[in-house]
Amino acid sequence: MPSAAYFRRQADICLQLSLIASDETVSSRLIAMAKDYQTMSEALATEAPAMAGRPGAPKGDSSPMNGPLDPSRPPADC
Repeated sequence: MPSAAYFRRQADICLQLSLIASDETVSSRLIAMAKDYQTMSEALATEAPAMAGRPGAPKGDSSPMNGPLDPSRPPADC
């Protein structure tokens, strides 16, 4: 299961790529992806303490496809 740190790293990578992208559309999409990853990171960070100490608590699926990403948007090329 990806951790909050994983999603923070993904957000950072997208932001770095957005700075060097020569196409404004690509740059905007990377920034949007970074925001989505940051949102997932924050959700995991707040969920983890609430779940700690609860035996048998469901783990859930935190993959990027199940987070707050908009499934109607096509995947990015990064």
